[in-house]
Formats: sequence, structure tokens, C-alpha cells
Amino acid sequence: MTSITRRSALALSMVAPALALPKQAAAADLYGPDAGKEVLPGIQQIDLGKFPIHVGGYKTADVSDFAAKPGSGFPMMPMKTDMVCVIVTGEYLVKQAGTGAADHEFTVKAGGVYSCAKDSQESATNTGTVQAVMRVVRLLPA
Repeated sequence: MTSITRRSALALSMVAPALALPKQAAAADLYGPDAGKEVLPGIQQIDLGKFPIHVGGYKTADVSDFAAKPGSGFPMMPMKTDMVCVIVTGEYLVKQAGTGAADHEFTVKAGGVYSCAKDSQESATNTGTVQAVMRVVRLLPA
């Protein structure tokens, strides 16, 4: 039997509801062109809400979806909080560096989950041919 650590339990509890979403048809975008607000060229932010959590030093989960057109992405920038990211549709090429992360890059496809440490650097680009949606759960301290 495999044991589960508090850290993996936290990650699973934060993303399990998002993973239970029904699969979307590949040809249909999850969000239309008027959803949310454009935060970068080709990227819309759709705020889903803030939710109380009771894990370690965290008090609130601030959840947003980021819908990216093919080829668009986030430039390398520092992460303001610890985060758990779920790729809802499409795929992203993620590059991480700095504090809390070894310098590396990886591709995350629909249904995949990864984390970002506060003060680390990250970029993410939609490398697919359809809209990619990343659900970001920002873990806010108490």
C-alpha cells in the first residue's frame, strides 16, 4: 500500500474537482472571445472565485482560468504565490527556473497538473492548434 503525504494530499484536494470536468470536443473552444478579460495578447483571464481552504499556512484558494489562443503564452515572470495548475484543454510548454524550481521545461497536456513555487520564474506557451485552458489555483497565505 502506498502512503500519501500531506503535500500530495493538498495537491490532490485542490485539483480533483477540476479533473472531474467532462472532456471538451477538440474543435470547440471552452471559452468564447468575449469571456473574461484579455491580460496578454491572445490570453483571456476568467476569474472563477475565491474559496476558503484549511491546509498548512494557506487560507484562501484564488481560482482563475486562462484561455490561450494557439501560439500565445506567458513570458518568463516571477510567481507571486505558490500555485497548482491544471491544464483543462489543449497543451502548454512550460519553462521553470529559479527559487523552488530546477531549471527545466516540459509539456503538460489536457488533464495534466503541475505546481509553481512562490518567487520561481515561469513561462507557458500554448503549443497546440486549439485554445488551451489552464486553471490556476493560487494558494494564499493566512
